[in-house]
Amino acid sequence: MRDQYLDIQDRISGQIGALAEALPHCALAQIVQGIDDIRCLARDNGFSAVETLASRLESAVAGGGYRAAILTYLDAMSDAVAAPRGPLPAAAQEAWLASVAMRLGH
Repeated sequence: MRDQYLDIQDRISGQIGALAEALPHCALAQIVQGIDDIRCLARDNGFSAVETLASRLESAVAGGGYRAAILTYLDAMSDAVAAPRGPLPAAAQEAWLASVAMRLGH
């Protein structure tokens, strides 16, 4: 069981890293698809913090680009992969989103 958890954690981290590397060369549709893939993988495997951040990032990108903010979200998602799995209390969701806002200087 532990090995499967680490495998999924590595897959999510790998997808986040690959998207971050490809960012300068990606069309917006590719970025959105990459974020959606990460969000679904996180959701399906109980990585709620990553799912929350990916969902918010999808909304931000769909709402008008936010290309500069994408890396900030991806950094936070990389950190969130290590967060405990399972349902995320509302306060924890807000804390992850606040960490992105702080990184963005809002």
